[in-house]
Amino acid sequence: MSGPITAALLGGLILITAVGVPVWARSDADEAQLETVGKDIDQSAGSSAQTNKVQSLSKQFNVDPSVVENLRANKQGWGETTIELAMAQRLMQSDVKTYPTMADALNKIATLRSDKMGWGKIAKNLGFKLGPVVSDAMRTRNELRNEARMDKSLRTGTSGKTEKVEWAGRPERGGRLERPARPEKVERVR
Repeated sequence: MSGPITAALLGGLILITAVGVPVWARSDADEAQLETVGKDIDQSAGSSAQTNKVQSLSKQFNVDPSVVENLRANKQGWGETTIELAMAQRLMQSDVKTYPTMADALNKIATLRSDKMGWGKIAKNLGFKLGPVVSDAMRTRNELRNEARMDKSLRTGTSGKTEKVEWAGRPERGGRLERPARPEKVERVR
């Protein structure tokens, strides 16, 4: 009797680990992608003025600019500030009764972050998935890049697009070439 029970337990254990591994792997992938996006934001952050970034983040996450400035005053990079704002926004959406304001959500995330928890563990602990946070951070990164390009083009006086260069020996392109007429069909003699 112990043989079938052992086999069933082993089969169940294998099934549980097979189903659970992709979920863990996805969570790790989301966290790694979130860290990469945060680093991208930090690296591209040096190009435009700080006030532009503060305004952009406050507009993106619908918070007062002082909230962004306070997060930056805690020696956080632009990437970590963006991630923390995105996490707080998701927390407010997922648990409105407990975290009705952005300040409440930011305080909870800061507390968990000070306990040396990663973004994935924080999201799991608070009951939401990390994927939407990654999307929000990526959207913010793209907006900051676009603003930096716009700012650069205003400073240099260019449109930011490269102009088409004509080649010296390039022949002019005409219209569509006409096909030669088909010869008439000759009838066979039998």
